[in-house]
Amino acid sequence: MWIKVLLLFCIIMAVYSQTMSDSTKLIEDLLSGYDKLVRPVADQSQPVSLYISMDLVAIQEFDEVLEKFSVVAVIYIIWEDIRMTWNSSEYNGLSTILIPQPNVWTPTLLVTNSFGTVKPIGADWMKVRYYDNGISVYSPGDVFQTTCAVDVTFYPYDAQTCKVMLIPWGSLPTEITIYASKDYVLKSYFSENGEWEVTSTSVTSGKTDVLSYIEFIIKMKRRPRFILVNVLLPIIFMGILNIMVFILPAESGERVSFCITVLLAFAVFLTIVGDNLPKTSKPMPMICYFLLVNLSLSTFISIMTILNLRLYHKPESKPVPRLLAVMARKLKCMCAQSRNAVQPFVQKSINEIPVTKKEKMSFELKKESDQMWTANENLIAAVSWKDISGIVDSVLCMFSILWLIISSTMFIVMIESNKEIM
Repeated sequence: MWIKVLLLFCIIMAVYSQTMSDSTKLIEDLLSGYDKLVRPVADQSQPVSLYISMDLVAIQEFDEVLEKFSVVAVIYIIWEDIRMTWNSSEYNGLSTILIPQPNVWTPTLLVTNSFGTVKPIGADWMKVRYYDNGISVYSPGDVFQTTCAVDVTFYPYDAQTCKVMLIPWGSLPTEITIYASKDYVLKSYFSENGEWEVTSTSVTSGKTDVLSYIEFIIKMKRRPRFILVNVLLPIIFMGILNIMVFILPAESGERVSFCITVLLAFAVFLTIVGDNLPKTSKPMPMICYFLLVNLSLSTFISIMTILNLRLYHKPESKPVPRLLAVMARKLKCMCAQSRNAVQPFVQKSINEIPVTKKEKMSFELKKESDQMWTANENLIAAVSWKDISGIVDSVLCMFSILWLIISSTMFIVMIESNKEIM
C-alpha cells in the first residue's frame, strides 16, 4: 500500500516538476514583444490600480533637532499585468516566476516628504514576482528618511506622529490610482526601538486632480526613563542641594563658591536639554521653563547669599537699626510684649480692683510694665548683625523650599496629565 502511494507521488512530481528550460522558455515567451513603457492595462483610458501596504521593520532614527524620521520598511505593491499571464500546465505547473525589475513595467513611486534627496523607491537589482493569473507583486525595501513635525511641549513624556507619503511621480489619477491594501501598517518583522514605542498606525489613500497618493501614519511615544533618570531627577536634586547653602556656616567661607557651582550645573543641564530639542519657539518645551525657573532660583540664591554675607561681616560698631532689630526679635519670638500691648492689660486689671487699692496697684503695675519695657529695650539693643544674618538665612531657606516645591509640583502635574492623555 505505502509503495503504491509513494510511486503515485513520484509520478505526480515528475509530471509537475519545473526545470530550468521551463523557466527560461516562460520568461522568453512573456518578454517577447513586451514594452515596459506601456501601462499594463488593455484599455489605456483606464488607470492601473495599485494596492500598496507597508511592513515596518524598525525605527532607525528620530532626530528631534533636525526633525528627521528614519524607518526601515518594505513596501508591498500589487497590480495586475494582463501581458504576464500564462497557462501553467504548458510549463510543467510553473505558476510563479521572478523577473528583474528593469525588464518589466513598475510604477515610479516617490516619498514626497523625503528628508534630503528625492529618489524613487526600489533598485535595479530588485525583482518582481508574477503569477500565472497576471498578478504582480513588487516588494522594494529601503531606509525611508522623511521630515516630521515635532511637538516637544511635554518632553520627555511627548508623543509624535510621523508620516511616509508616496505618490506615483508624473502619473495622473486617470493613469495610476493608489489604494491601501491594509488600513494599518504591518509589523511582521518589527524590532522594538529603545527610545520610542509605536502606539498605533494607520493608512490613508486618496487622489487630487493631479495625483494619487497614500500615507502611512505612525504614532509613537517616547520612553521617558532615560531622561527622567539622567536629567529630571538630577535637576530636582541640585535644587535641593542649592538650598543647603543657607545651612552652610558663614564662617566656612565656601558659601559663594558653593552656590555658584550649583548655578553653573543648572546652566550646563539647560545646554544639554537645548541641544537635544528643536531650535524653535513654537511649541516651547515645558522642561525648558522648569529649568529656567530653577536657574532663576539658583541665581536668586547666589545674589542673596552674597548680600547676606555682607550683613554677616558688617562691623559691630555700626548699630542695628531699631526697626530691623524689633522685627528680628519678633521673628525669633524672644522679646517680651511691647508697652502698647501691656497697657490695655494694666488698665483692665486696675478697673477690676477696688477703689481704695487702685492707686497702689496702679503704681505697682506701672513699675512692672516699665521693667518689662526696659528688658525689651535691652534685648533689642543686644541684636547683632550676625543675628540678623541668621534670621535672613532662615527666611530665605523657607522661601526657596516653597519655590522648589511649587515649581516641581506644577511641572510634574502637567506632564503627568499629558501622560494620561497619551
